[in-house]
Amino acid sequence: MDGTYIKGDYLPSENALCNEFEVSRTTIRDAVGGLVEKGFVERQHGKGILVIDKSNSVATDSFRNMMLRSSYSVEEFLETREMIEKQIAVFAAKRATESQICAMENSISMMMKHEDDLNKYVEYDLDFHKQLAQASQNRLLIAVYEAIVPMLQQMIMDVVRATGAVEHNMRYHTQILECIKAHDAESAQEKTIEHDRASEKMFRESIDKKLSLEQVLMASGSV
Repeated sequence: MDGTYIKGDYLPSENALCNEFEVSRTTIRDAVGGLVEKGFVERQHGKGILVIDKSNSVATDSFRNMMLRSSYSVEEFLETREMIEKQIAVFAAKRATESQICAMENSISMMMKHEDDLNKYVEYDLDFHKQLAQASQNRLLIAVYEAIVPMLQQMIMDVVRATGAVEHNMRYHTQILECIKAHDAESAQEKTIEHDRASEKMFRESIDKKLSLEQVLMASGSV
């Protein structure tokens, strides 16, 4: 944490660590195991203990598991999704780069191209939302958003399966992107809320809103 060992460095050998901290090898192995679980190091056979940095992905996975194991309702997920996405839209309208805008345009274009292919359509729909989150350029917000991506993917899948591809007629994503291009944060937020509430309505109609997130994903085969 203090930079003594940086990403790409190897820690001293287990024997050296035992001598430095005056503890047994079992204690050192337990400590290293804890660092592996937290995404700070990895054991490399024949080489040693490599310093890495997967702490963000580990934290995201832990947050995701907490949501699935704590019996949160679908209603709570939907409320949280709207809260996160409407703020992402505001930041994206202010901060999106040209390359990020191009990436979102490509996602929309690919959605339109694959309107008759459920899996591909959902893939690019989800990709649009991921690109939008990246355009917020808020790393903490992106990490939290990544945690809900599996649930969001299932939601998109259920909506498209029930109603068909909607971008061609409703143009939700296109309208959001137009606001981002214009750097109109207020309108980007309004269009995002409109999109989220429309998709949430369709999603609620297809499931029991009292179910937990884990139950929904179990029913769909996603867990």
